[in-house]
Amino acid sequence: MTAWAFEDVTNPWLVRLHVDTALTDRTIVTCPPAEAPPPLDRLLQVKGVRALDLQRYRVRLNLEYGISRAAAARTGSAFLRGHWGDPSELPPKERPRAFQVDRRGPRKVAESLTMAGDDVLLRALFGVDGVAEAVAAEGVVLVTLGRLFRWADREAVVSDAIASARQAEA
Repeated sequence: MTAWAFEDVTNPWLVRLHVDTALTDRTIVTCPPAEAPPPLDRLLQVKGVRALDLQRYRVRLNLEYGISRAAAARTGSAFLRGHWGDPSELPPKERPRAFQVDRRGPRKVAESLTMAGDDVLLRALFGVDGVAEAVAAEGVVLVTLGRLFRWADREAVVSDAIASARQAEA
């Protein structure tokens, strides 16, 4: 079952939903014009939701002017409960972690497998559940997890992916 939680954000025209299931391998998928997968398609039925922006582990619900964020989140929660069960408690945001790597060349930022392109290290990192962003630079890669993931569970897997990428490049 998918873990999920709404986040209270400062932007009055936005509600943010965090999930622990990858939603896309692209950077951002805007619905519409794309079709949102179930049960996220139900969120487009919430009064005042104009569009959804799907990222790997989060969804931005873009609201019409004057719509209550709290009301949109309550209605959205009712839809999601029927499919994914009760929401998770939103844990504190964890900071990105830096990993030492043998890397030369320009800095490259990726928020998706598509953005990783043919970069072996970034592609390996996006093979790890939980990785939401990676910034590779000379000698270091900075990795950010999705909000519902914890470093205590993911650090060893991220380190293994880095080691695998190193072997593939050798």
